[in-house]
Amino acid sequence: MAEWPLMGHRHEFSLVRTAILDHRGVLITGPSGVGRTTLAMMGAEVAEDAGMAVVRVAGTEVWRSLPFGAFASVLPPDPGGDREGREHHVALLGHYARSLVDGAGGRPLMVCVDDAQLLDVASAMLVHQLARTRAATILATALSKGHRGPPTPAPIVALWKDDLVERVELSPLDDDLIEDILVSVLGGPVDPASVRQFAERSLGNPLFLRELVTGAMEAGALSAKSGSWRLQDGLRPTARLVELVSLRFGELTAPEREAMELTALGQPLCQSTLDKLADPAAVKSLEDRGLITSSLEGRRLRIGMAHPVYGEVVRAGIGARRERVLARSLAEASVGRRREDTLLQASLRLVGGGGSAELLLAGAQAARIRHDHSLTERLARAAIDKGDRFEARLLAAETAHLRGRPEQADRELVALEADAVSESERVRVAVLRFDNAIFLRGRADSRKIDELSLVVGDPSLRDELLARQVYLRSIARGPRHALETVPGLLDDSRAAPHTALRGVLGRALTRVGRLDDALEILSPHAGGEGGTDTAQADVRWNLYGNRSAALLNLGRLGEAEDLLSSVHVGAMAQPADERAIVASAFAALYLSQGRVQSAYLEARSSYSLFLELGRPAAARWPYAAAAMALALSGQAVRAESTMAEMDALGLPQNLGGDETDILQARCWVASAGGDLGAARRHLQASADLGREIGDGTGESRALHGLARLGRARQVTDRLDALAAAIDGELVAARARYVRAVYSKSVKELEGASADFEGLGALLFAAEALGEAAVLLRRHGDTREATAVEHRARRLLGRCEGAVTPLVGTIWARSLLTPAELDTALQAVDGSSDKEIAGRMHLSVRTIENRLHRTYQKLGVTRRHELADALRDFIAQ
Repeated sequence: MAEWPLMGHRHEFSLVRTAILDHRGVLITGPSGVGRTTLAMMGAEVAEDAGMAVVRVAGTEVWRSLPFGAFASVLPPDPGGDREGREHHVALLGHYARSLVDGAGGRPLMVCVDDAQLLDVASAMLVHQLARTRAATILATALSKGHRGPPTPAPIVALWKDDLVERVELSPLDDDLIEDILVSVLGGPVDPASVRQFAERSLGNPLFLRELVTGAMEAGALSAKSGSWRLQDGLRPTARLVELVSLRFGELTAPEREAMELTALGQPLCQSTLDKLADPAAVKSLEDRGLITSSLEGRRLRIGMAHPVYGEVVRAGIGARRERVLARSLAEASVGRRREDTLLQASLRLVGGGGSAELLLAGAQAARIRHDHSLTERLARAAIDKGDRFEARLLAAETAHLRGRPEQADRELVALEADAVSESERVRVAVLRFDNAIFLRGRADSRKIDELSLVVGDPSLRDELLARQVYLRSIARGPRHALETVPGLLDDSRAAPHTALRGVLGRALTRVGRLDDALEILSPHAGGEGGTDTAQADVRWNLYGNRSAALLNLGRLGEAEDLLSSVHVGAMAQPADERAIVASAFAALYLSQGRVQSAYLEARSSYSLFLELGRPAAARWPYAAAAMALALSGQAVRAESTMAEMDALGLPQNLGGDETDILQARCWVASAGGDLGAARRHLQASADLGREIGDGTGESRALHGLARLGRARQVTDRLDALAAAIDGELVAARARYVRAVYSKSVKELEGASADFEGLGALLFAAEALGEAAVLLRRHGDTREATAVEHRARRLLGRCEGAVTPLVGTIWARSLLTPAELDTALQAVDGSSDKEIAGRMHLSVRTIENRLHRTYQKLGVTRRHELADALRDFIAQ
């Protein structure tokens, strides 16, 4: 790791530094662990560098009862012996103050006081007098108001209330600062879910954050995969962190330690449960010292550790035998019939023993609803050991699937098929086997699904089976065919709860261009967002992704961003599969907006998570999105490499989901490499495939792409027809742009740019202005062209370095024919005349002549000068 930065407090350090150099003094306040002492140490270094004499003291509980105890090591003996009285005390303050000043040897004096809230009154008065008389510059730290324990001495409070020093308040680090620190320390991007884990575990405490990161690195739990740092395992406290926290605990009595251990193992505990097992006086003492906290949840008073790290440190110090005894005691004392009560009792029995198969299974089901896959599997397998059969075995197989062990899941499901008796059991096993195969290989055997669909009577089970049948038809023959096989089903689905069937239908409707219908199917008003039922809770995350896709294709990019932003924090707290879904949806959003760097990061996160989960079929589209984002940012080699990784997965086509998108990604990768001929062929194939299978939205994107690469005349009528059939403003803006390019209308191009910008599609907006600038320059209107290029530059500035043929060669395109430009771009990419001729099916002599004309028009004489001539005009 790199050296740790100033833990997010650069601004505060600047204030401290200024106050010291101005000899004003400063009081640094804040809660425990936010870096008060570190900042004070840095301030003392500033003072020493400025030639000041620095005296360091600290308040402690030990010296608090002794007058001038904090200064005992730096003050001379009391000249008056042990005399008491106010007059002697005042004289002693003056004597000690002069002694400190004399000890500075004529240099300016700084007195640095750590933990000033623990000073004895006499020491606090000495600090106040030094500040009031300006005999010394004071640099002090103290806990902020409201801290547990004895109050801060009045003379210390008076330092800032009487304006004798500056006050600098330190706050815990927020999530954004924590991410900045992690990126700085680790030297690369960090998975958002990992940032969240560090933030939740440290609660913004810089010291705890550093130790958690160090521990994760040492244990190998934090590693860089696919270019991003990610936590692969839980966070554990380092030996140093255990020592630091133990010092913070101080001396604990036996009852206090037992109360801490019980709370750490069972938190959050009902007060009634803790009262049965722990000494109430010990519990009160711990709360008074800020080591445990209590809060009301409804009518229940819940007890928990004051900081997550405290609980980990306490649990780390409990031996296995004692942990078993305490867990059993907690389980026997716990009461309540809520799901969380059941989960707590089952979890405790998992450690302490004695739990029934029924309790362990109920706990596994409760953990499953919470998406805690690890705990679900442990409880389910413990229930199997206790004698529970089918339900526990199904949960165990399901969690193996969800945790990225598809081969194990399939073996267990094959064994379960023979034991499935009821209609529900047979359907659930068949559906899970299907999903496991589809995610792993992109194909599945549907015979069992088809057989069951003929005999199953339960409507919800039929919907699950039908969802898989419709999905298979979609990937085999496209979305139009899938919808034609289920006429009349859409009306029934609008009133149904959220199921996998609604997600499949909504996705198919989005692809064919029935976007308003898709959004209605995928909206929460019909059946709610999915609640406590496990199946509905699972499908909710897929619905978020599908709903955002419908909004994107409608041109409602702002609404899509609001939707995804509203679920982002919740998704980061979910297991990897939900995070991968949301990351994929964000990648699609950012590509639509033209934010290519953000799109790449989200797409890379998505496909990495899907691969870790053993779901390469789900990783295919994010791979293509990542390659497209790299291509659009000008990174041709990395884009080609990413596409090659996707191809190496060896997955079949998915006509109902992403095949037109994959072809378009190949287009932009080829374009980034300078092969515009191949790029256009990929786009033409995508458009033709979209028309064949009824993927209207995919077809419209491909046609728009062809116009962006100089084929507006060939696609205008076709895109106009699609705009009349597809819902939303985005396809209309695409059609307007293509018509404007074909008719060479500057006014319409500017109008199309305004349409795109209003929708949030900034790269498309910049391209339309770039096209208008080309026309203006060809007409000799240089002044207006420059103004338009400036507007395009402003839009491109928000596209994170995006570059396409339209925006990358504006100046050259005003001088060159399309054929000359194609040839020049391939030459710049390093292709020889012979290679260019082969790609374009022309003679080498023709290519040489084109390049010669290009050199003359651009005022260059050699091939290597072309790169400068064709450099992105707008980005300059």
